Amino acid sequence: MLEADFHSWWMLGYALAMVVVVAVAALLTAILLVARSIERLAGIALGVAGEIEAATRPIWSLAGANAIVEEIVGTVRSIEDRVGTLADVLAPEIGVEQGGGD
Repeated sequence: MLEADFHSWWMLGYALAMVVVVAVAALLTAILLVARSIERLAGIALGVAGEIEAATRPIWSLAGANAIVEEIVGTVRSIEDRVGTLADVLAPEIGVEQGGGD
């Protein structure tokens, strides 16, 4: 009788060990499937990130374009000031000609 109880405990131990091994194997399989899914999605994300980078590249060029526009505005204002000075110097002559022509 003692031998039968001892044998049944061993069988119960083996059965529990098998349940644990099957559970661990199932978890490892699930982890591997999730890892493959993550790898696939990471590849897709990298592709999309490249597209986003290419689409937003002109935005980063705006700072350089703004600097050039500011330089052009400065040059135009300088020309405007010089033309204004020339107009002031030439105004009496222009005024005489315009006044005489009326």
